[in-house]
Amino acid sequence: MLLADAVTVYVTDRRDRGEISDRTAEQLAWRLGTLAACHPGLDLADLGKDQVLVWQRSTGWQRPASRRAYLSTLRVFCAWAVDAGLLERDPTVRLARIREPRPAPRALSDGQYRRLVLVLPDDRARLIVGLMRHSGLRCVEVSRLEVGDYDSQTGEMHVVGKADQARTVPVFDDEQILLARRLAGRLSGPVIGVSAPWISRLVSAWMSQAGIKTRARDGRSAHALRHTAASRMADVADVRLVQEFLGHASLATTDRYVRRGSMAAMKAAQRASA
Repeated sequence: MLLADAVTVYVTDRRDRGEISDRTAEQLAWRLGTLAACHPGLDLADLGKDQVLVWQRSTGWQRPASRRAYLSTLRVFCAWAVDAGLLERDPTVRLARIREPRPAPRALSDGQYRRLVLVLPDDRARLIVGLMRHSGLRCVEVSRLEVGDYDSQTGEMHVVGKADQARTVPVFDDEQILLARRLAGRLSGPVIGVSAPWISRLVSAWMSQAGIKTRARDGRSAHALRHTAASRMADVADVRLVQEFLGHASLATTDRYVRRGSMAAMKAAQRASA
């Protein structure tokens, strides 16, 4: 069986069994499709470490997090192929782990956030930024929000995050006011109405206008607002509550967001024990 055909069978089977959603199926097909495109006409039975390394070199320009996700997808695919008798041995077994550098906290100071708010052009912009800063939403989560996701009675928002993981978060008072104006009389449809990449570009532009973002890849982006929400909450809440708030499957992921809170706790303990 050709590698490209095996990818189609694998993804379709997992989707048909209800193991993955349509969105996840598209993501897996894309990742594995890059491997098949790197080796057109390759039979799955001939897939070995050399072919995998060639593929990894072709994606070496991507961020470590992306390359880790690609390799993880390939590992699961190869395990399936071995179990199905389509591949004699797993070529990913001895591959080196892709290490992701521990990023520095990118939370905004109160002054920086106030400067950002001052340049926002309208209520939609204030709502986008506010939902990220106060409710910890990602760009993709903001882009997916539908009118029916918001409960104005409780002030809570149903959010669909990565891998279709769902959670409910509280909406801050300022954003409740903005939502009341934006959704008045509406029964359905998107809350914001633009894509995640476009939201990311808009927020970066506003940060540049406010003098917060000074160069590319300086850590001042839309995701910095999520870091800010996590850091502020970590000052007063248990790390597991922060984990639930952010929608992280792993507590280790949350730990990257809460070092500011951990430091505040350490300083308080230091003073108490002096």
